[in-house]
Amino acid sequence: MTSVLAAEGVVVEREPSNLPERCLERLSGRHAPETVDAALKAAFARARSEHGWQTGPDLGSGTLTLTKANWTVAAVLPVKPAQGLQAPVIMSLTCLDGGGTRTPSAGPSAG
Repeated sequence: MTSVLAAEGVVVEREPSNLPERCLERLSGRHAPETVDAALKAAFARARSEHGWQTGPDLGSGTLTLTKANWTVAAVLPVKPAQGLQAPVIMSLTCLDGGGTRTPSAGPSAG
C-alpha cells in the first residue's frame, strides 16, 4: 500500500507489529488537507484496479476498506485539520495467520 499511496502523493511510514495469531501494520503520514480525501480514494481505486485488492467490508461512511487474500486494509477519511496543518493519514493493515509467517511483508504486494 505504501507505493500505491506514494503514486497519489501520500507518503506514509510503516509501523509493523507482531502479535500472536494476527499480523498488524500501521501506515501513518500527513497530506495537504485540500487533496487528502481525493488522494486516498484514488489510492484505493489504484490498489483495486492495478494490484488485485477487492472492496472490503462496509465500516460506515468516511471509511475505506480493501481485502486481498487474508489481508484487510482500512482507512478513515481525515477530518479537516486546523488551518495551516496537514491532514493526518492513518491506515491499518491486518491479516489472519494462515499458519505461515506473521510478518506483514509476507502479505500481498500492493505494488
